[in-house]
Amino acid sequence: MPLKHLLLLLLALTPAACTRAPARGPLAWQTALPGLDYARAELLVGQDQQPIGIHLLRLEPRQWRLRVVTPEKMGKQLGSPADFRGAIPGAVAAINGGFFDPAYKPLGLLVDDGQTLSPLRHVDHGVFGIAAQQPLLRHARDWKDLPELEFAVECGPRLLVDGQPLTFKPSLARRTVLGYDSHGRVLLVATEGVIQLSELTDFLRRPEHDGGPGLSDALNLDGGPSTMLEIDAGPVHASVPTPVQVPVGIVVSPRLR
Repeated sequence: MPLKHLLLLLLALTPAACTRAPARGPLAWQTALPGLDYARAELLVGQDQQPIGIHLLRLEPRQWRLRVVTPEKMGKQLGSPADFRGAIPGAVAAINGGFFDPAYKPLGLLVDDGQTLSPLRHVDHGVFGIAAQQPLLRHARDWKDLPELEFAVECGPRLLVDGQPLTFKPSLARRTVLGYDSHGRVLLVATEGVIQLSELTDFLRRPEHDGGPGLSDALNLDGGPSTMLEIDAGPVHASVPTPVQVPVGIVVSPRLR
């Protein structure tokens, strides 16, 4: 048999396992503080499989709460994650919030500590809320006031609903996400680089044993240049810097008992 044909035959008989991507292990979660865990993942994206970093902060809503920071709390129109954290005593992390108009007025529902700061818009977006220390995600058109609602932010699109991904238009951008898993743990997510929503959603829903956070529901926040993150919690220090500032932030602070 000619050498060329022999090589082709050997390749055809090679087990498929040799060409599979290597198995993914669980995320390396690090305990920052009780009820607060951090992980950084590296995901290969796009046709050229470029790596981008993804930061994930996971919190127990019985021990930690989300707060909305507005210009009134900061004392200025626009802010950075450091400004957001400085506005709430004890805050250990901050990300950017939802959409805003050219005059930097928030677009969509914002609720902080049970107080409505910006009204609901009945558009094709979602509302991420925390009521009675439990996270929830609803379509904006289906939103109703809830008893014991302490936090809410409206933005879009929704990425995951009951574990199922939605469909998205192709678009590359940096991303900021709020979500929760089947255990009711809330996750804040920010990417260091640009990524399609479909790629990010596939990662977010990936089970923990397969290298993902295993989210059941997730909401896309304002991304692109607005994506920002800062964590200063125990031994964990992480950031996604940006040259811009935004009018609304979301921070993580201890729940006072």
